[in-house]
Amino acid sequence: MSVLFTNCSQGAFEAAVALGDPLLEHAWHIKNTGQKAFATNGGTAGVDLNIAKTWGAGITGRGVKVLISDDGVEDSHQDLTGNYLYGTVSRDYSKAYPYLYNTSEPKTADDNHGTAVAGLVAAVADNGFGSKGVAYGASIVSANFLSDGVTATETTLLDQASGNIDVFNMSWGSKQNTVSVPLAVFQNQLRSGALTLRGGKGAIYVKAAGNFYYVTCAGTSVDCLGNANFDGDNSSPFLILVGALNAKGEAASYSSPGSNVWISSFGGEFGDTDPAMVTTDRSGCNYGFALSNSSGPKFERGANGNIGCSYSVTFNGTSSAAPVLSGVVALLLEANPKLTWRDVKYILAKTAVQISPDATALYTHPLGTPIPVVIYEYPWLTNSAGFKFHNWFGFGRVDVDAAVAYAKKYTSPFGTFIETEFDDNVRAVTRAIPDNSGPGVTDSMTVASSVRIESVQLRLTVSHADISQIAVELTSPSGMKSYLVNMNNSLTNLANYTDNVFLSNAFYQESSAGVWTIKLIDAKAGTTGNLVRWSLRFTGSAN
Repeated sequence: MSVLFTNCSQGAFEAAVALGDPLLEHAWHIKNTGQKAFATNGGTAGVDLNIAKTWGAGITGRGVKVLISDDGVEDSHQDLTGNYLYGTVSRDYSKAYPYLYNTSEPKTADDNHGTAVAGLVAAVADNGFGSKGVAYGASIVSANFLSDGVTATETTLLDQASGNIDVFNMSWGSKQNTVSVPLAVFQNQLRSGALTLRGGKGAIYVKAAGNFYYVTCAGTSVDCLGNANFDGDNSSPFLILVGALNAKGEAASYSSPGSNVWISSFGGEFGDTDPAMVTTDRSGCNYGFALSNSSGPKFERGANGNIGCSYSVTFNGTSSAAPVLSGVVALLLEANPKLTWRDVKYILAKTAVQISPDATALYTHPLGTPIPVVIYEYPWLTNSAGFKFHNWFGFGRVDVDAAVAYAKKYTSPFGTFIETEFDDNVRAVTRAIPDNSGPGVTDSMTVASSVRIESVQLRLTVSHADISQIAVELTSPSGMKSYLVNMNNSLTNLANYTDNVFLSNAFYQESSAGVWTIKLIDAKAGTTGNLVRWSLRFTGSAN
């Protein structure tokens, strides 16, 4: 029988550790006591998921299926096999179509990622091994989509968003020093799954925002600043895009910011100076992140209770933040199985905790790059519907107990789902963008349709020889502002936006009706260009 701690006292926590999860004491995202997790420094006590009441009420994700879309999961792992859902439900792309098999194992020595991801979602509780997953009662299904031993195709990509699954975890994405073009059929698959799966309530798609806060500038060897909006797949309103926090509750050093980030979860740092995540690793000291010849903490070489190198304390990234959040979603779906995909997003936004509300350092360019007399990034802003938003954190840090309590008494505020089309709101203009000028160029359009906003997408065409210089700001009828693209970014020497799509969540639950204004700022001297055309697309419900 699973032993639960029912409050946040250290004694109860220690009792849970002693009764079956020997590494749980190091799992700072579960209960942060300032522990080091074998790193040099500890975290900040109290900065964690706030999950004790939920587990104490017996909510563990039972009955919820989570697909680990990754490079395969070692289903025989001592801390995973009990929650692995066997049968022809996993996807093994090294075998014949339709790829449905009993398991979906790693195929090469480098396929280590998915096993670590799976442990954060649903490592088995109180079995005498390791730690425990956020939703340690949920069922794991695997897809070895990213394995070095399989060939990714359009068919296998679509498979990452289809099937009889409740929560899809996607800890992957494109490098953010170019603007990738989303595959239309994949975007349509996400839409279809959100609107039809789970008996019409919709699948929940959880995706990593990316680890490209710092990324090599396009065509150079210099570090620049990435943006989650540069990954075209991240522009879908049917995703929950997750940023990463460290053990101090700050934005992790690598976490990609963006107006498309929905929420922040825990991803940790690198496990040397500051704690990474404690999770499952491929069994044995010859494969995985924990190896006999590892240069990391001694734990990674089989010491400090890591017999057989079956666990790691160096896994991190938005690849970690996403499965932690997927586990939270599984808890919500057990607490209230009637929740739709829209409800889950609303509850997470409504109960999120504001992070670093006095983050004044975000006003200037993080790399010290000179810019005109404008700010590089907005601090926390509150929109007219009362939602606080920040490009680094989305709506804030996930709070499990608050979200589950809200889900239990939840009444949906939503009407019938509405999607407008870009063609309904198009401005074709040719306006010069002043070179290295704070005022920039602005243009406005009046939107007649009245949608209570759940997402805003901007489709943009700009002629410019170096689009890395340009910031793109959108202002709603209420005056709420959002940077969809930050100035002096990683797109160095790349020319032109051509109907590229960017998404912002900053206007959540505002009305679409009224005057919308776009502003483009060229923040570096030497190259000029034009705003050519722009259009808007809204999802939501009728006001």
